[in-house]
Amino acid sequence: MSERIRITADELAAPEVEQALARRRAAGRPASAGSPPVSGFRRVVFSPLFYRPVAGLVAAVAAWAIIEPHFQDLPAIGGEVTLVNAEPFELTVSGGFQFTVGRRDVYVLPELTRLEPGLDGQPAYRSVAAIEEGEFVEAVGLRMSETRLVAIAIRPATRERAAEAGQEIRSDSQWAGFVLMPLTGGLVALLLFLVEGMTSRNWVRMVERGGIGTLLAAVFSGLAMLPAGLLILLAMKGLLVGPSSAGFVTVRDVPGANLLGITALRSAAWAVVGAGLGLGMNLVRATRVELRNTVLGGTLGGALGGMFFDPIGRFLSADSLFIDAWLSRAVGLAAVGVAVGVFVALGERLAREGWLRVRTGPLAGKSFVLYRSPTMLGSSPRCEIYLFKDAEIAAEHAAIHRVGSGFELEDLGSAAGTLVGGRAVRRRRLQSGDTIVLGATVLEFEERAGRKGREGAR
Repeated sequence: MSERIRITADELAAPEVEQALARRRAAGRPASAGSPPVSGFRRVVFSPLFYRPVAGLVAAVAAWAIIEPHFQDLPAIGGEVTLVNAEPFELTVSGGFQFTVGRRDVYVLPELTRLEPGLDGQPAYRSVAAIEEGEFVEAVGLRMSETRLVAIAIRPATRERAAEAGQEIRSDSQWAGFVLMPLTGGLVALLLFLVEGMTSRNWVRMVERGGIGTLLAAVFSGLAMLPAGLLILLAMKGLLVGPSSAGFVTVRDVPGANLLGITALRSAAWAVVGAGLGLGMNLVRATRVELRNTVLGGTLGGALGGMFFDPIGRFLSADSLFIDAWLSRAVGLAAVGVAVGVFVALGERLAREGWLRVRTGPLAGKSFVLYRSPTMLGSSPRCEIYLFKDAEIAAEHAAIHRVGSGFELEDLGSAAGTLVGGRAVRRRRLQSGDTIVLGATVLEFEERAGRKGREGAR
């Protein structure tokens, strides 16, 4: 009679028994169990070519909304004319005169000042000499001091309109122009990090990289303002504005060839800012390939977006010196944000050599580019590929190594095991199209087409 085998409760609960059962379950699990096709909506939403341009757009619009109220392209003044001086001793220009609004002096130069119709249907003054005491006017121009303005445009106004303009001759908003580029760069970087955290659900890594990356993006975008500012100054001084025999020149007045030159210089300026943005985003805690992608994407995006500012100002803005260039800035900044997002995503897509596409679970449709070696997969947010809400996935479940010209998957001793093509593996070289199962999560490995053949040819 054979001896009866006795198994105690402690022996049944031993870790070795659980691991053996898990390996057996993994070995018998179909590779694609529970992995229905990813919906078209998820594929679009989880595509970097969708969420990164959207993030760039939102960031740029936010930067515009923050800074635009502080922009003043030309100082303005409005009120009742209390004194007209046809021969001011401060002016030596023939035909020039001065009138007083409240306690502010407005100097008029016939060759410089544009006469515009009022907003309430009043016709434009026939000449500057037609301005009389007791009338309400608005003027914009060049600020000489807190009490003196050289007018480049004058128009009749109602008492209410003049009161809206006010009698304070504010200085040009130079600080707003100085803050615009670093603010835009910082916000675009912040939103790009934020959407990456939202799509991967890895908030820990997003905070770690996003905090320093956003700060450095703002700093480098600010440093880029030196060459960018010189390019814009060259455009403005050499091709656009300045008193001339034809009066004050705007982007609407320059010849087409000059407009092309202005557009090219502004595009180059924003390309420099975009490069600073990309450099700051991935200067630390990123691979060399990631850094190259963001710098190239930021440069190309800034260059393309920067081309919109001046054409918008020329063709879509109202032909009045009283209207600030808000539309030009809004469209231009939006174009910069979208273009940076597009080119950063394109750079990543064109440069990637291997990546994993998630087919099941909360991240279904999301792709992870294999930048690092090893790339860690697990339920810990410290992993590059964070697979949450799957109880069978260990904190550090598996790793993908770059070996020569290919990639190898290694199971890190997980209890549930790792399957490739339906078979449990300890270490396995991956081929494009391989299906990987970790716990209840199914992923698909993809490799850039043609790379294997080129490597073999070498």
